[in-house]
Amino acid sequence: MRILKKLLGILIFTQLFLSASLASYIPEGYFVSHEDMIRNYQITREYSKRDFLSYILEQNPAVTVAEATLITERVIEVAELFEVDAKLFLALIRMESNFIREAVSPTGAVGLTQFTSIGAQEVSDQLGQRGPSYASLHNTLYLNNILLDGMPDWSHLWLRERSWTQQKLLFLDDLDLSLVYGAILLKVYLAKNFQDDLITNYYEALVDYNGEPGERKYWYARTILKFYDEI
Repeated sequence: MRILKKLLGILIFTQLFLSASLASYIPEGYFVSHEDMIRNYQITREYSKRDFLSYILEQNPAVTVAEATLITERVIEVAELFEVDAKLFLALIRMESNFIREAVSPTGAVGLTQFTSIGAQEVSDQLGQRGPSYASLHNTLYLNNILLDGMPDWSHLWLRERSWTQQKLLFLDDLDLSLVYGAILLKVYLAKNFQDDLITNYYEALVDYNGEPGERKYWYARTILKFYDEI
């Protein structure tokens, strides 16, 4: 099993660096500290699937019980894989899409975690699409090892579709894609803004996740932390 895992890892990184030479130019990526990237950012493990399910159905009665159950299970699993706080991740999703998988914003952001082409490219870079010129190789290895261990059927976005026109359709259809990219982007911003106080750390990370000019991004971060307290 160990040999097979090593061979799979070699295959993944061969694909990563072959695709890097084919990627289109976008000017920058985030080079966050590996020490901060691998931290556990879970505020608490004191939550239950029942609480999450009830919260989703209360906030958006249009979501079916089956869909809410699936979202609950996948949010908890993905958050635990990447060691971000599951309650806060659920609060972020409420803010971004109100638990509507097919949500499309007026600015064109798509899916549960509301990705644009810029955000998707950033996460793809962290996963190694354009190689170590755009993200720390240590962080790329770390993230890919998480996916290899926890989601063995995972296939990288850029290997599935090359253009954003086609990729955004995947964000609308593939629940795990939207959640994994959202969790990774959140963790990148947590590492970028690392502080010992986790609530302050999340506040700064959420400001970056929103990224809008002016005061709205601060309102956005405060509102998600308010949702967090409600769950």
